[in-house]
Amino acid sequence: MYLRRSYSGIFILLLVLSFTACKKKESITGKEFVEREVLIGILVDIHLMDGVTQDRKFSRIYEADSLDILTPILDKHQVSRHMFDTTMYAYSRIPILFDEVYNDVLIKLNVMLDENNKEEAEEASRAE
Repeated sequence: MYLRRSYSGIFILLLVLSFTACKKKESITGKEFVEREVLIGILVDIHLMDGVTQDRKFSRIYEADSLDILTPILDKHQVSRHMFDTTMYAYSRIPILFDEVYNDVLIKLNVMLDENNKEEAEEASRAE
């Protein structure tokens, strides 16, 4: 009797695991959303622009609070503000997907930083 109960428990556990394993990976797709790769490019550009506008030299020349940095970035990627906001809202509802997107953003930013550091090192070695 005890053996039969343990088999039924194992069977139920395996059944639950099989349903969760077969679950389709969530994604955010549709014509009302920004494609994932485009969103990554937009977020990279936003972080780069944020870095520029936080520089003291920049803030002395311009009033950073009055700048609209998002509109030119969205125009560059041919995305409407509504589409961007809708996409960001959708990703905020699924944090795991948002994490995956931001991991790709961080990878791109780190690659750009490494390339910049390499160029600076080459220029410094030429100057010597």
